[in-house]
Amino acid sequence: MRLGQAISALLTEYGVEHIFGIPGVHTLELFRDIDRSGLNVTIPRHEQGAGFMADAYTRVSGKPGVCYLITGPGVLNALTPIAQAWHDSTPMLVIGSAVTREQLGAHRGTLHDTPDLAEVLRPFTLFSETVTSAERVATLIDEAFRRWQHERPRPVYIGIPRDLLEEEVGELHRPETTRSEPAPHAEATITAALTALATATRPVIIAGGGARHDGAAVQALAERIAAPVILTGNAKGLLPEAHPLNTGISMPFPRTQELISDADLILALGTELSDFEVLFTGSAEPTMANIVRIDIDPSVTHPDQTTPTLQLRVAEFAAAALATTTAVPRDSGTARAAIAREGLAAARAADPHTIWIDAISAALPEHAILTADSAQVAYQSHHFLPLDTPGRWLAPYGYGTLGPALPMAIGAAIAAPGQPVIALAGDGSALFTLPELATAHDLGANLTYVIWDNGGYREIEVSFDRTDIAPAGVRTTAHNLAAIAEGFGAAVARPTTPHELTAALQTAIAHPGLSVLVVEAPADHRVEADSLTQEASA
Repeated sequence: MRLGQAISALLTEYGVEHIFGIPGVHTLELFRDIDRSGLNVTIPRHEQGAGFMADAYTRVSGKPGVCYLITGPGVLNALTPIAQAWHDSTPMLVIGSAVTREQLGAHRGTLHDTPDLAEVLRPFTLFSETVTSAERVATLIDEAFRRWQHERPRPVYIGIPRDLLEEEVGELHRPETTRSEPAPHAEATITAALTALATATRPVIIAGGGARHDGAAVQALAERIAAPVILTGNAKGLLPEAHPLNTGISMPFPRTQELISDADLILALGTELSDFEVLFTGSAEPTMANIVRIDIDPSVTHPDQTTPTLQLRVAEFAAAALATTTAVPRDSGTARAAIAREGLAAARAADPHTIWIDAISAALPEHAILTADSAQVAYQSHHFLPLDTPGRWLAPYGYGTLGPALPMAIGAAIAAPGQPVIALAGDGSALFTLPELATAHDLGANLTYVIWDNGGYREIEVSFDRTDIAPAGVRTTAHNLAAIAEGFGAAVARPTTPHELTAALQTAIAHPGLSVLVVEAPADHRVEADSLTQEASA
């Protein structure tokens, strides 16, 4: 077989079932007989969509998403989702074509030629390489899947010259045995961490995306040491909403910040303790004393951290702690958590978007998956929309690009067939990837796209107001989003009240295919045209 065919066959040995990408003249060999390889292929309308779909597919399925992309523009079109996956520690395998081996580095104006594409991607990947032999391709694919098991999972890029893809090769196979590479750690460091845990009287747990598969372990540890649990956005749903130690995604709010500042131990589980968690409050990060950080990646530290990060998976540390730590009466922890929970509830009650968030929540069936864009209502849902189980909230706010919600919803729907998927976006962010409605329609999945139409980039207008700068460039136009969505084959509704939104969302979820709900935001949530007089005159 040719190398392109052999790669597809090899990937199935690693459990790969799905490929995202647009065929091009330089990747034809990757698609040769792909229908007989056992791989399913989703064709987006833009390579950026392929990357976002692969990202969400990974987050929902637990299997690394794989993209087949043409060299040059195809790979570079996907650079934003590759960088997002890097930021959020999502494994992704990007296999791209390259110019022929003879043309590498020659720069003679060859179609799609890009100077050292592997080097361009290297900062956003676990590793990035252009290969020149079939054996090297197999070696790197195995290295990717092996390292994802014991290192912080991040994208991998493998560039393959198109003449090599055409080359006749023997079958490629996964090695029969894969050596185990447990994370190194010092016994003294573990002992010190467990001692700090045992002697703390006011511990607080901050759990992040690195703990999202370890909810039971985090809950057991929190209950043992009577520690309130603060979640980062990537850990939404880690604990049941009603659990008395769960303070939710409440880092930006004053009472939670007071809880953190008062703690004599911060147990950071699978989180970088990013300043993003308080980004929109305008306040400084809370002071953290005595941070014990457990993470598979020991390289990142917080400014207040004085001890090395303990390189362990969260569940492994929790097991060690539960084996050595004496149970503490839970009352002290629940009382402290209650104060933070009250602060979150007060913030929720004061937010004008809450009635719309409640309308969405009222329509959600159990196990519905939501993807969120950089948009109002989606931002507030990050904190205020209740979810009791992890892996159902895909909100890549840390990297903060516009447009991922729709293609990520497609990837989630492929990963979880039969489950309803709801994407939340604004009219501004929706315009970044709106053509992926065509992909969603082709898929035929139960996918609902909710577009909060506030007349433009309302959140940016608010930011202008906060900094006393006259708004500029915040009004966008899409004359009739509902008509556009109908043109892509979607069933469309235009709810105008929270009650209508609940009813429309329930109807859409019951609809077997693609639905789009365009919600016109009330006047006080919209970009005001008269604030843009200077743009109109210009």
